[in-house]
Amino acid sequence: MPIELTTSIVRTRGLTSELVDEDLVILNLAGDNYIGLDEIGRRIWELIETPRRVDELCQQLSQEFNATPEQIAADVLPFLAELESEKLAHVMDE
Repeated sequence: MPIELTTSIVRTRGLTSELVDEDLVILNLAGDNYIGLDEIGRRIWELIETPRRVDELCQQLSQEFNATPEQIAADVLPFLAELESEKLAHVMDE
């Protein structure tokens, strides 16, 4: 299922993560690898701790990072799709 602005997404529970300098490193047992998130990725990770609609997420990030929601969405949608493909997040059923 493609992730769209009206999609609700939440991060996968039970993942181990640790701050390393400014980055967040997540142990992905499903993919048998580590994922590193920069400041913006880390903020998205924090915001999807509870289910959140993508358009609301983009609105929040646009206020925090001084960009339009459309600019944010252009980067956030592929990032969320990657999190889902790595089984780090999943789409909530409608």
